[in-house]
Amino acid sequence: MNTLLIALLLAVAPATDAATESSTTLEQLGLHRGMEYVPVRSALLRDGWTVEPHDYEGSPPFAAFPEVDCGQGWQAVCSAGFRRGDKVVYLAMDPTDDGHLLLLGSE
Repeated sequence: MNTLLIALLLAVAPATDAATESSTTLEQLGLHRGMEYVPVRSALLRDGWTVEPHDYEGSPPFAAFPEVDCGQGWQAVCSAGFRRGDKVVYLAMDPTDDGHLLLLGSE
């Protein structure tokens, strides 16, 4: 449910200060749309961000990344949150058929 909400917000929300700030944060780290999640996650962790824990019913979709949650179905997206101090960045990602996650955007 959270994944669907995040995906909808990313798709229809106008550019806000928070969205602009999160995009700027990612750009400053050299991260961009279409990148695989592994280097995005590594760059955020190196920069002092911590993963936001996710509350699951059952096991996470990606055992190596328990912070990632994914929707179900044809156009499902995945999401993960990162925190540094009072700032939070949520990532939306596209799961590929071969088990990778590609960055779609952030908020």
